[in-house]
Amino acid sequence: MKLKNIPNILSIIRILLVFVFVIILFVFDNLPLALLTFLIAGLTDVVDGYLARRNNWITNLGKILDPVADKLMQCTVLVSLLIKGIVPWWFVVPFFVKEILTLILGAVVIRRRSVNVVSKWYGKFAVCLFYATVAVAILFNNFLVKHPLIYVLIFIPAIVFAIGAMIAYIKHYAYLKKEEINKSGIIDNIRKGQ
Repeated sequence: MKLKNIPNILSIIRILLVFVFVIILFVFDNLPLALLTFLIAGLTDVVDGYLARRNNWITNLGKILDPVADKLMQCTVLVSLLIKGIVPWWFVVPFFVKEILTLILGAVVIRRRSVNVVSKWYGKFAVCLFYATVAVAILFNNFLVKHPLIYVLIFIPAIVFAIGAMIAYIKHYAYLKKEEINKSGIIDNIRKGQ
């Protein structure tokens, strides 16, 4: 096994953990264990990202596997917890819109080989806040149900930062695209002797 494939293996493990999460939650009805599975999946995301960047173990497969694993886990968790009545629909919808848009954006960026996909601090923070919010919603579900105002306030920061991160990423890659167009125009003019 090549070391550069370790991040990809971790992404595959994260995809498999999606099924483990669903089985634990719906077959065994074990919320704490489901939460642990979710957090372990998050840890694999942190580790594979760290290894890939630190050692330059970035592969074309990894560029696809990593975001797919992330989106699959997050969306599955959201739908599952919505079905269980642990998170409200108005928390799920913005995240689904965000994930769909970032997947589309990611696909466009990956096709443009001259533009590198780089995680920004605001994206990492939004994901961390998402994980923390889900953890709080699961651990303190009984308490939150009895306190509607606190229940609402728990979810709002995660939604705000998720939408903010999405907008920031769109602006960032739009800027990179504009820079790429400008550079190609300059190069073309030089080649034409202008």
